[in-house]
Amino acid sequence: MFKNSLWIWTKDSFKNQRVNFFFEKDIDVVPNSAKLCIGCETKYRLFVNGAMIVHDGGLFRESVPGCGWYDVVELSSFLKEGHNDFVIQVWFYGNGGRNNSKCDKPGLIFDCDELNLHSDSSVLCETDEAFYIPSDNPPSYLYGGDHTAFDARIHPFSLCPQPASPCEAIAVERIGDAPWGELAERSIPLFRFYDRVSCQYSREGDVCVVLLPCAMQFSPYIKAKAKGGEKLKMYSDRYLTNGGPGDSGSYYCHRGEYICTFGEQEFEMSDWIFGEKIIFEIPDGVEISELGYRRSCYDTDVTTSFECDDMRVNSLFEKCVTTLTVCMRENYMDCPDRERGQWIGDISVQAPQIIYLLDKKAHKLLRKAICDFINLRSGDVLTGLVPGDNKQELPSQSLNAISEYGMISVYYEATQDLSVLKMAFEPAVKYLMLWETDDQGVVLPRVGGWEWYDHLYNCDKAILNICWYYSALSFAKKMADLIDNHSYDSFLKSRSDAIEKVFEKRYWKQSEGFYASGDFADDRANAMVVLCGLCPRERYPQIRYLLMSLFNSSVYMENYVLMALCEMGFKQDAFRRMMCRYQP
Repeated sequence: MFKNSLWIWTKDSFKNQRVNFFFEKDIDVVPNSAKLCIGCETKYRLFVNGAMIVHDGGLFRESVPGCGWYDVVELSSFLKEGHNDFVIQVWFYGNGGRNNSKCDKPGLIFDCDELNLHSDSSVLCETDEAFYIPSDNPPSYLYGGDHTAFDARIHPFSLCPQPASPCEAIAVERIGDAPWGELAERSIPLFRFYDRVSCQYSREGDVCVVLLPCAMQFSPYIKAKAKGGEKLKMYSDRYLTNGGPGDSGSYYCHRGEYICTFGEQEFEMSDWIFGEKIIFEIPDGVEISELGYRRSCYDTDVTTSFECDDMRVNSLFEKCVTTLTVCMRENYMDCPDRERGQWIGDISVQAPQIIYLLDKKAHKLLRKAICDFINLRSGDVLTGLVPGDNKQELPSQSLNAISEYGMISVYYEATQDLSVLKMAFEPAVKYLMLWETDDQGVVLPRVGGWEWYDHLYNCDKAILNICWYYSALSFAKKMADLIDNHSYDSFLKSRSDAIEKVFEKRYWKQSEGFYASGDFADDRANAMVVLCGLCPRERYPQIRYLLMSLFNSSVYMENYVLMALCEMGFKQDAFRRMMCRYQP
């Protein structure tokens, strides 16, 4: 791949740079297939004969440490006999975030053997000087990239860039010495984009508001008539978001900004934002012709439906489906507004929903998350928030991911993909070996980057730590059998045996009727004792009573409390608890 291609860029590079690359090809006979392979840092748009065929190309680094991705785009249906024009607009971020690893070097490489198209010094390119960085409220460090701002006084905005003054492209480095390591083929589909939608809006002063039909990922656009020089802003109702529990900060997301030229014009933001409303700030004197948006999302479909005679449950189901799908893009996200980070515990909660609800294209994003988790680990430490510049070990989440209830187990049960188990087995065991034990062989807590088990109150960390670890041991033993690798059987058995020998005696509080490491009860901890198999069946009635009377878990661990009630056979109780917690 790319054996006849060169990395190319302009002479200069800088943060938030947009560079347009122009090339052409005369074709006598359109081939049945013409696959264009494209790799770049950071994002690109592809136009063929004036039509945009890739809106949001490229995947955030990394595939393996130091390396990126390339896309494969089928061109044949967009080609014509005779002269064909191609434009690739590359957006170099020059920074990183919670789902993107910073790269200091920009670059573009492409290759299409069927058309004999290769990136080299014959490609024309120029920096688009109309794009700029606004001076106020930069996006949070949690994000990669920057605001999308365009000054139409420099040249009118066009979805398909036009050359202003052609200049010769510079070949930066050959593929053998690439700007950021070797490239892997994109492992998920290109994102899905919809046609633009024109909307009704309300206006009060300079502020126009568009209500969206649901929460979504979208790019706002505007058509207007202006005198020139007026500055317009566009953002969502989630532009300024608060931090999570324990975080008193507020964070700015991405937005669009546009400086008008004279006359009729239009502008569409090239980045996506998330929300349920679009807010446009439009000064007096600008005549609005049209306001709207273009929706986009991960390319998957909901294949499961649910309906019952309780409208509360139907509403909850619809909200859950929307929440799941808007938290998918480059990676599974904890939230699509503030962070967009691939917290590995969140994915383990999402994984069963992915299998229940979505088509098999969604499985590819789950597999990518597992590969990120394993391939981008730090030595033997399995970290979350990968890829990205803020990777962090949350030991409880890493244990969750390699447990009987984690994303790897769920993925395998749905796909029977043994290659994932073969990839994950040894890293999982080596991670378990990092944990120290007490004098009776029971695993001790591991602080990592953040000793987090859940938000809210009275979290029994000692029991949760043991339960997640014990469940991870159990899944490791299952992986060993499935892939016929018994190199670590002695270690796995000895650790499991030590926990089984002392757990009941050490943590069961007979007079109170629950498990505890201290002087308070925890619904999460007792649920996990059930799920990991350390709770005898005769304890179920007492655990049932606790789980129906104590409500300390957040939505992360609530999932496992409901699962434990179902596991014990108390499904009506699980339903009652679910509605009690979620109805408000």
